Parts: sequence; structure tokens; C-alpha cells
Amino acid sequence: MIVAKAELNYYPEEVSEKKIIENNKKNIKKKSNKKDNKAKVIFKLACISVTVVILLVSLFILYRYENISKMRMEVNKLEKDKLELERTKSVLVTELEELKSSLKITEDAKYKLGMSYPQESQIVYVSVDDVKTESTKTNGIFSQFNKVFGLFSSLF
Repeated sequence: MIVAKAELNYYPEEVSEKKIIENNKKNIKKKSNKKDNKAKVIFKLACISVTVVILLVSLFILYRYENISKMRMEVNKLEKDKLELERTKSVLVTELEELKSSLKITEDAKYKLGMSYPQESQIVYVSVDDVKTESTKTNGIFSQFNKVFGLFSSLF
């Protein structure tokens, strides 16, 4: 079955008015669509920019946290090194005290070097009176030097 096309006869004024009305409606729709599109674009840009800002802030926070963690690890390492050095120091001080002790020196002198205490005939006594006069002369020079040095140091 063939459908016949019906020709509608309109008056030319009605046709032109209808076309103008339809064109006006289309223009209004286009303008509103353009406004809606601009609003959508602005909204999308705002969302993207907010997302980028949040991403940058979170990356900055992670970077700072990494620095804090590195510093904490370095502090822990330095504390371990400090404890190890303190232990080494205490061991060395103990060894030094052992070497400085008079008993150790006496034993080493007797057994390693074959030394013994002097006998009464081997002891020589020295008079100290002559030495005192010389030391007082040198003390006089040192005391004068100290006075001069004290004057200069008080100026500064």
C-alpha cells in the first residue's frame, strides 16, 4: 500500500510566520545550549583544577614525610654510632687505667725488664737548696710575664 502525500495548502503569511516562530525557538534553544555548554566546560575545568591542587598538596605532604623518615633513620644511625663509640671509649679507658696502674708498672719492671728496688748503697741524695734558688729566679720571670700578659688580656 502506498501512502499518498497530502499537500497542505497554507497561506503564504501563515507559512512565513510559522517559519519565523520555529527559527526563533531554534535560536533560543541554541543560545541556551551554548550557555549550558559554557557552564559545563567551566565546571569541568574547576573540577580538574581542584583535583590537580589536591594531587599537588598530597605529593608535597608525601615528600615532606619522606624527608622526616630519612632524618629519623639518620638520627637512629647516629645514636647507634654514638653508643658504639661510648662502648669503645669505656674499653679504652679501662685498658689505659690498667696500663697506668702502679702495680702493673711494678710487675712489668720486675718480670719483663729484670729490675729490682735499689739497695741502700745505691741511693744518692741530692741537696734541694740550690735548686730552690734557681726556681725562684725563674718563677720571678714567669710571674712578671703573667702580669704583663694579664694587662694585655684585660685590654681586650
